[in-house]
Amino acid sequence: MKKILMMFLALLTVMVGNAAGRKINIMDLPPFERAVIIIKKFETLHRPKDYPYVGYGHRVLPGEPYRRGVQLTEKQADALLRKDLKKFVSLYKAYGKDAVLLSES
Repeated sequence: MKKILMMFLALLTVMVGNAAGRKINIMDLPPFERAVIIIKKFETLHRPKDYPYVGYGHRVLPGEPYRRGVQLTEKQADALLRKDLKKFVSLYKAYGKDAVLLSES
């Protein structure tokens, strides 16, 4: 938990580009979007050699359609990350605004 808090503090001044090409402060984004950006930065997109991990840190579970040796596109990996993050945030929804933080511990 300390590690995650330190990571959030270190990234307070990180600037990200938006669709218009302008730079915006990460703290101007909602917590969920901040978490997505931070996870992408530190997890990086897994390659086929990293199997059973695909996308941004998703471990392939039995019955999932992801195959060994297949690289996910950025769009697929982003969608999978958001799906996973929503699932874990919902586990901690009783904690309100801290749900995103707790989902990453």
